[in-house]
This record gives sequence, structure tokens and C-alpha cells, in this order.
Amino acid sequence: MQILHFSDTHLGFQAFDRVTDVGVNAREQDVYDAFERVVDRILALKPDVVVHSGDLFHRPSPSNRALTFALEQLRRISRANIPFVVIAGNHETPKTIYNSPILRALRSIDGVFPLFGETWETAAFGNVVVHGVPHINDNRLLRTELDRMAPVSGKCNLLMLHTSLGRRYLMEEYGEQVFPEEFEVKLTGFQYIALGHWHNCQAVKLHDCAWYSGSTERFSDTEAGEEKGFLLLNIHPDNACTVSFEAIPTRAWVKWDRKDCYKASVLELEAELEVFKVQNCPREAIVSLNFNDIKPEQAFELSNQRLRQIFPDSFQLITKRKTYSDRAFVHDIEVSQFDSLDKIFNDYLRSKYPDNEVLADQLVARAGMYFDK
Repeated sequence: MQILHFSDTHLGFQAFDRVTDVGVNAREQDVYDAFERVVDRILALKPDVVVHSGDLFHRPSPSNRALTFALEQLRRISRANIPFVVIAGNHETPKTIYNSPILRALRSIDGVFPLFGETWETAAFGNVVVHGVPHINDNRLLRTELDRMAPVSGKCNLLMLHTSLGRRYLMEEYGEQVFPEEFEVKLTGFQYIALGHWHNCQAVKLHDCAWYSGSTERFSDTEAGEEKGFLLLNIHPDNACTVSFEAIPTRAWVKWDRKDCYKASVLELEAELEVFKVQNCPREAIVSLNFNDIKPEQAFELSNQRLRQIFPDSFQLITKRKTYSDRAFVHDIEVSQFDSLDKIFNDYLRSKYPDNEVLADQLVARAGMYFDK
């Protein structure tokens, strides 16, 4: 028996101010394209069951476009008679009792089994029993359901969770949870654990066969360079499981992370960026540039305008500058937090004319006049 596992599709996600020719946010369209590629592979591979371990949507109340797209794609799977089981993640779970769970809308599609209530549920497919514990905001209720949860004897038991299985998989998001340690022993009763929440594909050492399938698109520079796709689970007659990963095409995200920028000249930093550009093919890619311990005067010369000249064909340029002060190292503090803009600019002007104090004074005075205005 073969099961396809994917997760964290975040339909409806938007970022940046780029739009397609038909007026759709370009990153939103990237997310739809990735989802459709997975569905194409589902129809080609024809697995016995498909499981999605949470965050199908990016918000509890997705847009009409996101909901319509999801229904259209899930009907493709339904028409192929492939069962689809999905649990609610923290992104699509309502924060209050006054909002209806969006996954309820999926009940209208044959062969789609949305698990979104605050309860442990199961669905059986031949010798395989799929168990789902959706995201539950109330930790007391979550513990009650985990206490009830139990594998079915003599079957291959697959457990779906949307959580951090250990603190290492936290993502600093609202509402995320760590799986309670006191219930970790219960995981040994399941042959496979289909995990959602962590966006990079990864096996979890806590269990012999627990996997995060990862997201189907990249949503931050922590995912730069990581392949995106889905997992294929093959279940053998003895209920042993083997897992393989299949990547899908997605928009590239490349990252340049430079330490100790203050030790290099601006020309040297620009030369490093040119080498990075040649090695990483940033055309139509999201490019993250992280300047660590950079001096204010270097930051002025390496302006966003200058960086866009170096990477003119990138889809989006994301620049982060963490500054270095001559008085001491200052980590994770932006320039504006420890010096006023006029002071920084004055220091920059004087650094450009160290041998001509008269000219530097004149420029500082002129700059001061404009700052005053």
C-alpha cells in the first residue's frame, strides 16, 4: 500500500507587492502552482491514500480565490477515487468559538475527510487506520484527546499531527504547540507519524518513522536552498514502512549571509556579492542578503538602490543589516535604535574626507540644514 504525505500548503498566502498579469499576488500564485504540481503527481502516482498534516490554508478565513482553488483541486483527487485526509493546523484553526472551521467546507467533496474538531478521529482504509489529532487551542482538551488516542491492534496505524515534536521544531508563530512529553511514549504504537508545521522535510529522531514532509513552497529565508515536495510512504505486508521524498519545482530562494562586514571594504563586499550572483543564479529568485556587523557608513554605500543594480533580475530583494558600532559590537540592533540618522550621516561624511576637515565641516553643516528642514 502506498500513501502520499504532504503538508503546510498555506493556500492564500501573500507576500511582497508583485502581481501577475491577471492581478493575483505573485507569491500567492506560487503557492497555488506548487499545490497543483503535487496534485498532478497524485493523479500520476495514484497512491491508495493521500494525507495532509495541516495548514492547508494560510488563514482561518481564506479568500474566495483560495477556497475556490482548494475545492477545484480536491475535486480532481476525488474524481480519481483517491481518499484525501486532512487535519487542521494552527493557521486555519479559528481562534474563537464564533468562527466556523473552514475545513468544514471540504465535507461536500466525496472521498475527502477533513478532521478539524477538537477531538482525535480515525479513518480506515483496508489494513491502514489513519489517526488524526488536529490543532486544538485548549491544552487541557488536547491532553484529554491524546489520552484517549490508541492504535488499532493488528493494523498499520498512521498518526497525523500538526505540532512541534520537540522544541527544536518551533517556528515562533502564534498558537503553535509542542507535543506534550508525557505522551511521547504513546507514539511507539504507530507505524508512521505524518507531521506538519515544520517547513523543511525532515525525519524526527524521537520516533523510528516520524517525518515532517515540509511545506510545498518557501516562506522564509530559513528555507532557502531547501527542496520542496512530498513524501511517499510504502507499507509492506509486515506493516514496516519505507519513506522517500520527491521534489517539485518551486521559485528559488537564495541567501547570502556575511559575518564581520566591518572587516571588509565596500568594494570587497560588492565583489563577494558578484561571486555569489554567479554561483546562485538569482534570476526570478527571492534573494536574501544579510549584512552582519556592518558599519553605518558601509550601509549607506550599500544602499538598496545599489544592491538592486547588482541583482537587477531578482524576483524580490530582501536586505537585513545588523550594525557594528566603533564603540562596541552591537548585535541585532538596527542603526536607528542607537544613533540618530543625522549623527550617522555626519560620521559617514567625515569618514569620506578624513584629510579635508574644512570640506567635511561644510558638508556636515549643509546636511544639518536639510535635516532641520
